[in-house]
This record gives sequence, C-alpha cells and structure tokens, in this order.
Amino acid sequence: MNRTGPLCAAAVLLLAVATPAAAAPEPPAQWKTRTHAALAVTPTFGNGVFRVSVQQAQGLGVGSFTVRTGPDHPAGAGRDLLFGGGVPGTSFMTVRDLTTGADYVQGQYLTTSTEIALDDLGPYTEAIGTTGFHTNWYTVLGSGLMEIDQYVTVHGSTVADSSVEVTTTITGTSTDTFQVQYLWDTAAGTDDGPVLQTGAYNPFGATATREVTLSGVDSVALADNDGGPSLSYGLTGTGPARITPPPTPPQSIQFVCWPRAVGAAPGRYRTDPAIDVATTGAGCPGSAGPDSAVQYLFAAAPIGTSGVRASASLFSTAPDPTSVTVAPARLGSPAVSATLTDTRYGRGVPGRTLTFGAGGRTLCTGVTNANGVAACGGLTEGLAALLGYSAAYAGDGIWAASAGKR
Repeated sequence: MNRTGPLCAAAVLLLAVATPAAAAPEPPAQWKTRTHAALAVTPTFGNGVFRVSVQQAQGLGVGSFTVRTGPDHPAGAGRDLLFGGGVPGTSFMTVRDLTTGADYVQGQYLTTSTEIALDDLGPYTEAIGTTGFHTNWYTVLGSGLMEIDQYVTVHGSTVADSSVEVTTTITGTSTDTFQVQYLWDTAAGTDDGPVLQTGAYNPFGATATREVTLSGVDSVALADNDGGPSLSYGLTGTGPARITPPPTPPQSIQFVCWPRAVGAAPGRYRTDPAIDVATTGAGCPGSAGPDSAVQYLFAAAPIGTSGVRASASLFSTAPDPTSVTVAPARLGSPAVSATLTDTRYGRGVPGRTLTFGAGGRTLCTGVTNANGVAACGGLTEGLAALLGYSAAYAGDGIWAASAGKR
C-alpha cells in the first residue's frame, strides 16, 4: 500500500534533519528477556491451527511477529512455534542496501552504525481481514524511493493445509540493490532449542543439533527434544510443492544460535559446526538453555520499479498415522498389553500412554517401551478383560490417535 502526500513529505523532512543512530549493544539474552516481557500491542489473527501475533508498538520492532498453535492443532493450543509466548520481538526481517551498505532492521537489536531501525521510518500497519497483517515502510534514498511491504498471512483451515506465509516486497524508484534476510527464533512448545531435520519430519530420523548452512533443500522440520518429541512443524525451502503460493527459493538456510546470529548483518554470519544449539547449548548460552533459530538469506537484486519478492512459510502436516494391536489377556501380571505402531514408518512408538478398558470402564494405563509395547494390570484386570478389551492412544502433535480391541 503506497502512502503519498503529507506523510511522504514528512518522511523526506525527517530524513533531511536526522539519521537514525544505532542503539548501544546489550547482551542478547537480556534483550530477549526484556522484549518478551514488554507490554506490546500485538494483534492476533489466524485460523484454528495457527495463531499469529504482530508487533504494532513503535520502538519494539513494528511488524515483527510470533506464531503459536491454535485450538485445532493436534498438539493443543498455545504452544510456541516461534519464541515469545504470543509476544513478538525475536523473529524479524532485515533489508540490506548493498549499494550503500545500510541495513534496515525490523527488530530492536542494533549493533553497528550502518544499521537503521525500520521503526524510525514511520511504519504503517493494517489488518487484512481476520487472517493477515500488512506493515509498510518507505524512505527516500540517494537514487530514489524505497518502499518495503511485509505481509503475514495464514492460509488453509486444516492441519494438513494450513500455513503461515511471510512475504516481503521491495519496490520504488531506487536503483540500489537489496537483499532480504529473515531470522526466525524457532521454538517447539517450551523448548527454545528444537532440533532440525531436512525434509518432512521423521520422528525416528537423525536430527541436527549444531549450527549448519544448507542450500537447495526442499524444506526443513523442527521438533522439541526435551524428552520424547511432542510437537513438530516444517519450514519451506525450495518447496514443498503443496505450499501455495510457492515459496521463493532462498540462497541459503542456516540453523544457528539465536544469541550469536541476532546482531550479524545479512549474509555475514558464518555457521560453526562446533556450536550446539539444541542439546547442551555448548557455545550457545540462551537465557534458558539452548536457543536455536533458522535464518533465511535471499538472493540480492535491484528493485528498479518491478520489486523483489522474498517469502517463506511456516507449515504443518498431519501427525503420523498409528495403529494399536491388542494382545490376548492373561491371568497374571501384566494382564493386558498392546503395541502402538507408526504405520508410516512401520516402527513401534516409544514413550506414549495407552489406556486399557473393558465393559465401559478403564482397567489401567501403561507407557510404551522402546518397541512400542505397553502393558499393565494384574489378576483383577485380567479377569475383566477375558471376554474382550480395548486399548486406545489419545494422539498428540507427532502421532495421531488410534485404538484397537480384542
């Protein structure tokens, strides 16, 4: 959305009399804590799967945002996918003017004299129905007008088709060359240091726990690792093909330590495979332990009058399907048992609770072992189950609900 007239004239006057100065650096952990605790104006929108909050308070990073699960998400409502507990501030966009060397930063953490807070450019914000939010900034450069528009939009209505699209466009008359970077402070529930996989999430697959730079990948997945996984989600790369509109392929995707990466200029951060961001936090001391993040860097391009589009989507797929196979009852201990299987991978699911019942009442509950087998009960439960019993798994954000009977 273009703004003209007195507003534009005021912006030109502002630039003529003052150049925004960089704030004094402070420890990232302290800044993150302060941002999270701030009483900010944060409109919330989305659908039943994703709820997005966007910052509107000037001085706190207008347009920065965070994402949580909604009431229809299988992992339950109110779980972080990006850090913040519903208060944005640590996931944001930076635009680098490669011609002048200036960095236009959406967040609050300014570390060098070349950085300019986008908050100082008089941002304009507007809701787009109940599923989107638009933020606009513009300024006059030596070579002409630069206008930045960010759109955060929630698409879909089910777990399988919902996504959060973040699109940044740069338009205007400037002939400078620009580059867009996103730094997303990933979380998975209360785990601020989730692990990463490339491609769709596989709960039995190997995970990355250290910094790494990726290129050309279709997508990446994040999941909590404080105990058994309970929440996973995906971030786009060159795909996946089912995401609409399709994402712009990034130049690189970096899995990084948020406190180390937050102050780096676009394209300047170098990942270090010795830095653990998801387990011990060695080399990455977040405010509450390991603190991983995902950083997108998009290809540089001149805007001319055609614009540059950079986007990425936070998406979700349905939990893995499961089955429950019930064994014959025994007049001993354990009396009842069943196996919970991930039918996508043909593997037993560990660490999940099965509820056993017969005759309309619960007999007992058991937790699955490494092979997916849960067992419980003694003689009393065995007698009650002789004529038939059932076992049920309630489901969560990783594995879907299922039940079996005998």
